[in-house]
Amino acid sequence: MDRLRVASLLPGLTGRGVLLAAPVDADHVRRTLSTSGFAVAEVAGPAAGMREAQAAIARALRLPDTAGRNLDALVDSLRDLATWWPDDERVALLWPGAEQLVEGDLPGFLTLTEILRAATDDLWRGGGTGDRQFETVAFVRRHGVRALGEA
Repeated sequence: MDRLRVASLLPGLTGRGVLLAAPVDADHVRRTLSTSGFAVAEVAGPAAGMREAQAAIARALRLPDTAGRNLDALVDSLRDLATWWPDDERVALLWPGAEQLVEGDLPGFLTLTEILRAATDDLWRGGGTGDRQFETVAFVRRHGVRALGEA
C-alpha cells in the first residue's frame, strides 16, 4: 500500500496529521476521502471540554471505553488501530465543531491534537502488515481557517 496524504487530496488544508478545514467544506472533504479509499469516522457533536471530546473521538473510532476516559488508554488504543479497523488500511477521523474545544479548552485541544498527530506518525512504518494511514480533519470556524478555494 502506498501512502496517500489527505493534504495531497485536499490542497489548501493546513496542518500535518491533524489538518484544519472550514466547516463549509465538510461535505467536500467527506466525499473526497470516501472516494479515495479512506474509511471515514466522524465525531458526533461538538465538545467544550477535553474529556467530552476525548470520549467522542474514542466512540467515533470504535475504540474501547477506557480510551474515552484515560489519555494513556487513548494512546494505546490508537496504536492498535488495526485491531479496531481490521478491514481498512486508510482511516480518516472527521471532527466537526472542533472550534468549541479550541474556544472552551485550548490546552485540551492541543493535548488531543498532539495525541492524534503522534498516532498518524506511529501507525505508518512504510506499508507493512498492520500499518494504517490515519489522519484527522478538524473543522474549525474562524481562527484563521479558510475555506478551500479562498485566496
